[in-house]
Amino acid sequence: MRRRPLLFLFLLAACARPDTAPPEVGLVQPAGGGVASGRTLSVEGYAFDPSGVASVRASGQEVLPAGEKGNKLVRFRFRLQAPASGRVELLLEAVDAQGNRAERRIPLELDAAPPRILLERVEREGGLYRVSGRVEDNLGVDRVAVQVGKRFTPLSLPKGPEVVFLAEVPPGAVLVAVDAAGNRSARRIP
Repeated sequence: MRRRPLLFLFLLAACARPDTAPPEVGLVQPAGGGVASGRTLSVEGYAFDPSGVASVRASGQEVLPAGEKGNKLVRFRFRLQAPASGRVELLLEAVDAQGNRAERRIPLELDAAPPRILLERVEREGGLYRVSGRVEDNLGVDRVAVQVGKRFTPLSLPKGPEVVFLAEVPPGAVLVAVDAAGNRSARRIP
């Protein structure tokens, strides 16, 4: 009777499959897309593998902290200097404890151009200006705000390559637009 459970465990162990799956690797920040050129980027990511993560490399450089090696779920972070402009690709490689390798390429568009604020209509009504127009950007407008003195009031607008706005502002107010890469532009209202 005692040998049956041992026989069952032996047969079950014979069915176990070796780990041949590569680790999962991904970025939390930046996820891809627009990045301001010439700036230092903070890159954060993770890797996961049931047998443990042995190494994570970014463009050939080891970025996995020594204390994280061997853990099933690891986090890594590093800084990257963005070149002047254009499209670049960040290569992430992860290796698990069994030697299985995963590779992920993340495209980054380096954006040196700030968004354009186009005023289509400016009408004075009493002590306020009613301003309408649009903000355009090659990668996407992230946010638009009105600055009066040191106070910023964000406009509730969708994100996209072209954003249409309408605002009532006091004289001397400034429209501020920020694109997905963090580039800014401003336009004073008369």
